[in-house]
Amino acid sequence: MKLSAFLAAAACLAAVPLPAQEVTPIANGNGALRVFFDCDGGRGMCDFDFYRREIPYVNYTRDREDAQVHILMTSEGTGSGGQRFTLDFIGREEFAEITDRLEVVTRVNLAVEQRLTEVARVLELGLLRYIARTEQAANIDVRYDGAEGGEAAARPEDDPWNFWTFRLRSNVEFEVDERTEEYELGGGFSADRVTDALKLEFSIGGSYNRRLFETSDTTSVTSVRESYDAEGLSVWSLSDHWSAGAAYEVGHSSFANEDLQLRVGPALEYNIFPYSESTRRQFNFLYTIGLRYHDYIEQTVFLKHEEALPHHRFRVRLSVRQPWGESYGFLTFSQFLHDPSKNRFTAFAGADFRIFRGLSLRLNANYSRIRDQLNVPAGDATTEEVLLRQRILQSGFEYGVSVGFSYTFGSIYSNVVNPRLDRF
Repeated sequence: MKLSAFLAAAACLAAVPLPAQEVTPIANGNGALRVFFDCDGGRGMCDFDFYRREIPYVNYTRDREDAQVHILMTSEGTGSGGQRFTLDFIGREEFAEITDRLEVVTRVNLAVEQRLTEVARVLELGLLRYIARTEQAANIDVRYDGAEGGEAAARPEDDPWNFWTFRLRSNVEFEVDERTEEYELGGGFSADRVTDALKLEFSIGGSYNRRLFETSDTTSVTSVRESYDAEGLSVWSLSDHWSAGAAYEVGHSSFANEDLQLRVGPALEYNIFPYSESTRRQFNFLYTIGLRYHDYIEQTVFLKHEEALPHHRFRVRLSVRQPWGESYGFLTFSQFLHDPSKNRFTAFAGADFRIFRGLSLRLNANYSRIRDQLNVPAGDATTEEVLLRQRILQSGFEYGVSVGFSYTFGSIYSNVVNPRLDRF
């Protein structure tokens, strides 16, 4: 009876009309510019609600087929740790011949809100070109705020750090319940200097993980994994298509049976497309060659305690982002030169397609043929080592496939923002 009374009361409340609320008018069917916002910004920059609130005077569509302007936003990291956003304005319908590209670079120390605001400001500037050709132009005012006091912007030679950027990171995790304990410590340091002509990167880091499992009142199992590494990279820009570099690495990994590993060697890369178009498309050919030194914790299946071996690698990578979607993939072949049979081939391909109005398809596939595991310890791994992933295991291949799709239908507009009881 109590449940029936509660349901009846709830039904009555649902039927009572609520007081009218003041709603901010939105551009919907009033001749406002129709915009499809296509974002791949990363780091929380694809906050669609934020852009809709900041720029409420255009109609946002959920499918590009319904838009007059398709905005494609992509991003890549800058040398100082910030981001460079590329905004491509692709005209459709009566604006089919009008395209534009704007860029905005944000500093590393800006909060996400500040970055969003800078991107929104540039979005508005780009949209004005199209709004100026609509009836909305009569309602647009342009205001210019000049630099305070007439001060000029800082020039590169004013940089006291000479383009160097430094980062420190650390993390501590501690989790305990009645039968298990887990501790993890990690940290690192990096230093980067990036200019158009030269890129220098250096980093050092490490982690320690300890897990304890009580399997009974009298027995327990402990798992410990630790690793550290230091690596560096130098890259010289030879032209808008060619780059040359050198890389080195030193590290330790209890899981990989590496008490000490050293890697060093030069590299050469050719990009079919100019590097200036890297946010939209890349087609790279990369070749590296060098020396690898290994000092193993345990004797390997090849009866080695340490060895120094020549090694090379060739990689082809493709990445294309267009209004119809995105495709990406790479092929990699690596080989130890002392024994050509010790090699590895890896292939990966993925794509996001907009098939037709409202329907999107995502495909990913990867495969690796493994013949170069020189660091596998001799002897059989225990059950505990396998289940707790305490040491590397011999494997001849690995692969994976994923397929997904989404279909959206209904109103073509996507203007309203309502965060009430969001994900309660």
